[in-house]
Amino acid sequence: MKRIVSVLSAILISFVFAVPSARSLAAPPSGPLSLENIVQGNSAFAVKMYRELGASEGNLFFSPYSISAALGMTYAGARDTTAREMKSVLHFSLAQSALPSAFKALNMELLASARENGQKLAIANALILTGGDVSSEFKATLKEYFDAEIFGGGLNTINGWVKQKTEGKIEKILEQLDPNSVCVLLNAIYFKGTWASQFRKSSTHDAPFSVSATKQVTVSMMYQHGEFKLLAGKDFQAVSIPYKGKSQSMVILLPRTVDGLPALERQVTDQSLTAWLANLDEQPAQQMDLFLPKFKGETGYDLVSPFMKMGMKEAFLPGKADFRGMGWPIGRLFISQIKHKAFVEVNEEGTEAAAATAVEMATKSFRQNPRFRADHPFIYLIRDNQSASILFMGRMVHPDSK
Repeated sequence: MKRIVSVLSAILISFVFAVPSARSLAAPPSGPLSLENIVQGNSAFAVKMYRELGASEGNLFFSPYSISAALGMTYAGARDTTAREMKSVLHFSLAQSALPSAFKALNMELLASARENGQKLAIANALILTGGDVSSEFKATLKEYFDAEIFGGGLNTINGWVKQKTEGKIEKILEQLDPNSVCVLLNAIYFKGTWASQFRKSSTHDAPFSVSATKQVTVSMMYQHGEFKLLAGKDFQAVSIPYKGKSQSMVILLPRTVDGLPALERQVTDQSLTAWLANLDEQPAQQMDLFLPKFKGETGYDLVSPFMKMGMKEAFLPGKADFRGMGWPIGRLFISQIKHKAFVEVNEEGTEAAAATAVEMATKSFRQNPRFRADHPFIYLIRDNQSASILFMGRMVHPDSK
């Protein structure tokens, strides 16, 4: 039986005391340059968020694409300083009016790429009215460019939507809503696929994984001999493990030494990561022995503090936040919480992953047959190869032990 790769993510934004207006946001058509700009910006944001979340020890996994898309919807309603701070932190280089159509074009490219290669990719957005309303202009933008569902409901409706869109992997994104909650914005992404070359279960064996230079745990280590793209850096090795059709892949960045992850993470910038991935793409596939541990995990993050540390501050300040593009007077609407949850499982047939984000707003070259053995902490990401979009990113420090 073929194992799938599934990735899901959702973001929620709640609003209060809405003041409706009725003007539509016009966005010019998005071309190749716009897609390149948005992909580059999303990648830069992914690295920045990785650094913030990675400040805490342990495993890490999140969907930068989902967070960017959800905050992209939010950004469509921001104005002045609030908008400038969001644009800077999220690395949105396009004009505010052009960004929604760029997201739509990128979503369509991602969906087509997966569909053409026999994978399942679903990207869903929603606006849930929880106690108020927002402008018709903002609603029109969400419908036209983000294909958002718009309906009313409360906490159970929100969590139910996330559970449905993430195939049940994330049962609850929010524990509670602000008493002044007006509405919620949600984004969910789901990827389901199989490895292009699957690991045989009979080849999986117990093996040591060095959590640190002084500690080891026993894990289920998968193995296969096959053709993969490899990149040999001075301090790390990288391998690209494609999914069926080879339009999507998992990339593993493995330090040369057991305790080399912190040093590797310091080297990761949006420029270096882009260069490494481009170099990896250019490598010819070659025969190799590949060892990769099975692992499974769930993560959850409160993203308000990371965003504020990165410089997005006014959006969270009652009395100052400017979301007039949603039909609200200055200072009446602000973000009160941003939650993100993620799930990932890697096994012989593929990867299963899910992620959800909630934002609430309230008022007030190798030798022949080389060996790649991921038996110590590493960075990994799931990307769309055609657009170079990073859908998921994380690090594995401590896989499931036997």
